[in-house]
Amino acid sequence: MTSRPRNEFDTLRICAAVAVIFSHHFALTGTPAPAWLNFGMVGGVAVMAFFTISGYLVMQSWLREPRLARFLWKRWLRVWPGVLVAVATNILLFGLPFTALPAADFLRHPQTLDYVRNLLLYEAFVDLPGTFLGNPYPQVMNGPLWTIPMESLCYAVLAAAGALGGLRSRRVASALCAAYLAFFLTQRNADLTGEMHHWYEYSAYFAHGALIALHRDSFHAHARRWVLALLPVAAVLFLALGLRHTAGLLLPPLLIHLGSRHAPALAPLHRWGDPSYGVYLFGFPMAQMVQASWPGLPFAASLALTIALALAAGCASWHGVESRALRLKDWTPGRTAARRLEG
Repeated sequence: MTSRPRNEFDTLRICAAVAVIFSHHFALTGTPAPAWLNFGMVGGVAVMAFFTISGYLVMQSWLREPRLARFLWKRWLRVWPGVLVAVATNILLFGLPFTALPAADFLRHPQTLDYVRNLLLYEAFVDLPGTFLGNPYPQVMNGPLWTIPMESLCYAVLAAAGALGGLRSRRVASALCAAYLAFFLTQRNADLTGEMHHWYEYSAYFAHGALIALHRDSFHAHARRWVLALLPVAAVLFLALGLRHTAGLLLPPLLIHLGSRHAPALAPLHRWGDPSYGVYLFGFPMAQMVQASWPGLPFAASLALTIALALAAGCASWHGVESRALRLKDWTPGRTAARRLEG
């Protein structure tokens, strides 16, 4: 068991990860979605929640310790070990058993070698050769990996802004976040352009979360008023005017307000760690495996099994690799050398 913060950000992230699994499951099983359900929007909102929470927490991390090397080290520890687990298991535990290629050919295939390049965190490779050929989405091993380079870029931009002095003043930092939000809303907003620009859109949610973090105390002092004021505006934009992408960008205050609260009833769950990242990374390959192994399962049973397996994999990833890596966040070569001298 591990001690977790007294808030519900872990809970929101787990719910978001499960929502992503749900939204993908229709396509991965070839099941038509109900006419009333925009399942793509469900997954999109879930990813927006991830980026909002990340922007809020990562900006706070910089404000607590504005040191570039330390910041980048902690960000790398949070992202890379989970991706390492995902890449290794996707190739060895999901790829080898479910590829139509001979093992040696599969491991030497250019697509497999490209898949390892996911560890560089700058570009996503989601396909593995010959895998899941009988599924509705053949050869697609892990679709959600495409968001990891985007998340890494957000970290890099924030780190660059900090290194250049843009985060020393909260006014300047707030102006930078607000300027990006204005740029997205006026130049890259699908409500105006008619085209989706995920790299710009999800980054806008990161920026909005970061903006709230810059005014954390003031926000929480008036959070309920902000939420009550913005929700009707979002509803009018979404329902009456059809401006879905504009309306969505008003949700971060609600997410931060809910995540910052503490629900005592959920406290026992938090003692077991944060499996949300693993659930997100394992949901897609688990769904592909379930579909390939039991193609005749009803949708609800297939979804339930996929979520259960993803939760188990997420817990294993957290306890086996991610939490252990995070213990190194205070490590520095100089401190290690000093301990050796003291010993």
